Amino acid sequence: MNAFQPLDINFDQQSLYNDLMSSNIFDKSFLATVIYSEGRSIYDKDGVFEKYDDVTHYDEQRNLIENKYNTFVNYNFTHIPGITETEDNCYLDTPSGRRPIWHVYDTEWTWKEDAPASLINIVESLDLEYVSCVRLVGQTPPSKGIVHADARYRDNLKYFKSGGVAITLNVSDGGGHLQYKIGKEMYTVDESKYKCWHFDDSMPHCTTEIFTPRVQIRIFGRKK
Repeated sequence: MNAFQPLDINFDQQSLYNDLMSSNIFDKSFLATVIYSEGRSIYDKDGVFEKYDDVTHYDEQRNLIENKYNTFVNYNFTHIPGITETEDNCYLDTPSGRRPIWHVYDTEWTWKEDAPASLINIVESLDLEYVSCVRLVGQTPPSKGIVHADARYRDNLKYFKSGGVAITLNVSDGGGHLQYKIGKEMYTVDESKYKCWHFDDSMPHCTTEIFTPRVQIRIFGRKK
């Protein structure tokens, strides 16, 4: 499967956007940024991406450095009752290193009470064997999406081969573009052209500057 692959899934973007914004998702969200070393994201040490030294990030001592541009925020619409880690985390430190929480808890999750019914209906229409983490990946202007990778390549390879899915609902692109790197090759995706796609988030990636709220929903789970 290609790193970026459009999917033929139709939904009402404006209606879902309105429902999500009326539920104050950005007020409930949490910051998702990375450590910088020598002025660059640790996921871009070879300097292939544009230098985003004006974006909010952590320094090497994990102190938050607020800057001119905001960056990604997350919110989990699903959780596993009784496992607090699934409430407001996307990654966990494990004996084998930092892993995305949908890899650690690759099982059925439960919708939170504040999840909009329209979102639940769209996800259920995908007819997956089960749905695990469903999360917001959002940005509010002024914002640039910091260079990062959500998983290790070998872990995603295993996840996808075993039937795992990583589906993005493009609710609002915010006027920016997805950029990702495979080896030394850079790719730019005009997100306004697509409603939905598969993306292998083990590839270092970022977004260009956005000018209106960028609202995307990442859906993880398993195919039937």
